[in-house]
Amino acid sequence: MVISFKQFGCYLKTILFLGLAVQTMVATADSIVGSKHDLSTAGGVDEICVFCHTPHNSNADLDNDGNVDSDHATRPPAPLWNRRITDETAYTVYTSDTLNTNCDATPSPLSLVCLSCHDSANSVSMGGLGHVGAVSYADTHNAVNESNRRSLASCTKACHQYNGNTRFAANWQIGPDLTNDHPVSMSYPTPEEDPDFFTPPNAQKGWSDVKLFKGRVECPSCHNPHDPANVPFLRKSMESSGLCTTCHNK
Repeated sequence: MVISFKQFGCYLKTILFLGLAVQTMVATADSIVGSKHDLSTAGGVDEICVFCHTPHNSNADLDNDGNVDSDHATRPPAPLWNRRITDETAYTVYTSDTLNTNCDATPSPLSLVCLSCHDSANSVSMGGLGHVGAVSYADTHNAVNESNRRSLASCTKACHQYNGNTRFAANWQIGPDLTNDHPVSMSYPTPEEDPDFFTPPNAQKGWSDVKLFKGRVECPSCHNPHDPANVPFLRKSMESSGLCTTCHNK
């Protein structure tokens, strides 16, 4: 079969287009877009980042201690956080007789931003499902800079997804009792402190996939809130306990 130069050009363009389309699909398949952390909606509301982050005037004191979070020597700050977090929640943290597993009484700001939606504390009329901030739900609704979400449809799509009488999925309800959860806001043990832990390539930042923040274990050490590829937003697959054995020498 003989084809003309023009036909060849059309075929080439088609191949290139399909290649770019596949590349784009691969690039966006594991992004926050369309995931459970995408709180935007169709119908004209297209903001995604603003529900958590803001480029200007972000909350720089999430733990409400009167100091700028980024100035602290060990407690890692949250990136450009767009929400105020109430200080009314009393956390019961993980404790153990094993050296170095006693955690801060109040989690670091970097973990607090996760718990601001996931700790389910003090929500009276909502039955304690997924909120902090008593009846006002201050942590989830009180943005520093308001997003363009205004309609009831966006509320029910983003967070309030009704399923009978259950408004929130069970995995939202993590705290504030953290005694039965993986410890957070703790410094990562050295081999001298505990030989059952692998030594990370970077004592401050951890591994390329599992992260440490200022040498500490925080919620985002194991979870990547922007990447839903490994449910639930895990940094790597749990196949053969791969996530766990990155740190634990078992």
